[in-house]
Amino acid sequence: ESFQRSSSRPNVGQTPNGNSSRGRDPEGDIPAQPRNRRQFRLAQSMPILERETTTFGKNELTLEETIRRWSHKKPDYKTSSNTLQHLLVTVPQTFPPRNDMVEDHEYFAKWKKLDKECFTDMGGDELKSLLQRALRKAKFFLHPDKLPKDLTENQSLLFKSIWNAITHQERVTFG
Repeated sequence: ESFQRSSSRPNVGQTPNGNSSRGRDPEGDIPAQPRNRRQFRLAQSMPILERETTTFGKNELTLEETIRRWSHKKPDYKTSSNTLQHLLVTVPQTFPPRNDMVEDHEYFAKWKKLDKECFTDMGGDELKSLLQRALRKAKFFLHPDKLPKDLTENQSLLFKSIWNAITHQERVTFG
């Protein structure tokens, strides 16, 4: 069943027919339940943005609000920042096509994705070393001098915002 978007848009968290879409994917199917206790804990610790949808821009948010929801925790997405591990793993969620407010560019494809499990079951010096290595690679990719010169305004704003969020969280994490 296809639907055509009318001039009156549904409220955030509602489908076009007015039903709540919270906790469901865009097609209305109930998301799969975690298979084991560890997956359940991970699912519960994920921000609501990841649990509800991994597509940014569909809720009529501005690019700045989208970045804030990626970089900060709920309820207000302003006071508490997400961990450096979370930011490094979820950076690709801010890129097109998941973020439809930013035009696609071949540079996005060069990002090396990190596995969600790469920082689990580690502690101390091992975690610090791995975080620093992942951070160096991310900062090299996002560095303003390394970015392509043909970026649009939204692409530049996205990279600058991600850079600022990651460097801020680096200072919080490592001092």
